[in-house]
Amino acid sequence: MTTNERTKANATLDLFSTSPTTAAQERSASSSPCIYNAPFYAYHTEQKTWHITQGNCHHWDCPRCGLGRAKVEYGRMVEGCRSLAQNHSLYFITITCRGKEISHEYAEENYGKWTNRLLDACRARSKRAGGEWHYVQVTERQKRLHPHSHILTTFCPIDTAKESKKSFIPRSRAAEQVFREQGLRTNWLALQVVRSGLGDEYNVSIVKTAEGASRYVAKYLFKPTIFSADWPKGWKRIRYSQSFPDAPERETNAIVLLTQEDWYKLASKTPVVTVSNLDDYQEATNRLHFHDTWVRLQSSN
Repeated sequence: MTTNERTKANATLDLFSTSPTTAAQERSASSSPCIYNAPFYAYHTEQKTWHITQGNCHHWDCPRCGLGRAKVEYGRMVEGCRSLAQNHSLYFITITCRGKEISHEYAEENYGKWTNRLLDACRARSKRAGGEWHYVQVTERQKRLHPHSHILTTFCPIDTAKESKKSFIPRSRAAEQVFREQGLRTNWLALQVVRSGLGDEYNVSIVKTAEGASRYVAKYLFKPTIFSADWPKGWKRIRYSQSFPDAPERETNAIVLLTQEDWYKLASKTPVVTVSNLDDYQEATNRLHFHDTWVRLQSSN
């Protein structure tokens, strides 16, 4: 990774260089302005120069910032599961909606309510058993457009037992077996998903490696449908328990450029500032028009 690439990664708060982004996604994000007009900021680079870039609005449907949001969540999920696995066993739970008897519009409208019921029941069950309640849930749309969630959690019902039947694993899903053991059966969860309003199809398995499982689940955050603007209002693509570990904090010397005075204060610190794309170049040159600071557009290579 070049110095310029590391600078870009820091600017978008990418906590892990292995984020499963494609070159096309990166090009699209880097060439798009924020549609919600996030403020610009400047930070000191490794070359002791000041670099200017636009901040992240954290909206999933923003062509520029949605990818950055996914990277941040990816980092928190992987690091959080890695931390929890030091003292807890982790379990992989998959839940889905009922089938063709309901429309996807009805499913989307009620899915949050149904999953809340299930998670509340799991939390209460965990507390009664003296366990700790931690989870992260990623929700996506299936091909039929109904919601479908993957959950990594420290909770496992006490009545779980290994499935006695052998199930066929399609080649496309074979990679899951690297970090998941044989499926588990639990009568309590089987009853609870239906009581909550969800479909009766579910899957529970023991996580072999927190690293592999968390990266597998987190990759769903980079599906094109995640960044669509037509998700129901308030529908969370990813959600955490209150006790789930926070993302590691990074020290930064960034200066937020909210007012014209902020831009001039930056100009008083340095004769040259750098930017990475034409949109940032135009903003910086307009803001520093009456100052001697030179704005330099860096090569994307």
